[in-house]
Amino acid sequence: PLGVDAGPLLDRAAEPDVQKRVAGLRELVGNQQVVARVDRTEPAKNIHRGLLAVAQLFRDHPEHAGRVVHVALAYPSRQDVAEYRDYTADCIALAAEINAELATDEWTPVVFDVRDDHQRSLATLRCSDVLLVNSLRDGMNLVAKEGVLLSDDTALVLSRETGAADEMAAGAFLVDPLDVEATAAALHAALTLAPAERARRHDRLAAAATSLPPRAWLQAQLAALD
Repeated sequence: PLGVDAGPLLDRAAEPDVQKRVAGLRELVGNQQVVARVDRTEPAKNIHRGLLAVAQLFRDHPEHAGRVVHVALAYPSRQDVAEYRDYTADCIALAAEINAELATDEWTPVVFDVRDDHQRSLATLRCSDVLLVNSLRDGMNLVAKEGVLLSDDTALVLSRETGAADEMAAGAFLVDPLDVEATAAALHAALTLAPAERARRHDRLAAAATSLPPRAWLQAQLAALD
């Protein structure tokens, strides 16, 4: 279970180019809570159902309107494959449909961006109040681990079908990635956490994310070979 080397990650996030993106994102979202995701547009990442869950969240809990925004960075992947191009187009279209249905003059519920921008990815994770990782299947998913380190107090809604779920279950809200309504309910629970419970969960998540950093992981593999 590969972990994250926290030092270099946090050092990179503190550099001026990333901080500039952080400032720009905070200006965009204002005082709203941020439900963030950073993924490639691959069907296994389940972005389409994630968008459906966010829409369901706002329908079930209209009190979040104007107070929560979903910032989804979904980078194009394997665009030489027709199915991947179609999936990307479907996600873009769904985000637009959600905004058309739910947006007001003062509020846009979904900010959906398919540009490949590493600095903005780090900034988005830095600003997240809730991180959504709802993959259909992932061997690990390091974004779940990086995200909890980059934000001081983010909550994590995590697919139980990720390898990361084995380590992060004690702090995350685990969901069935096929269950849109349950994912929406988990997002609501994560957004409304009491501060003490949020801090307790975040401490557990951060400990799990850094439990086996890359150098120690490699040494363990080499020791096993010996």
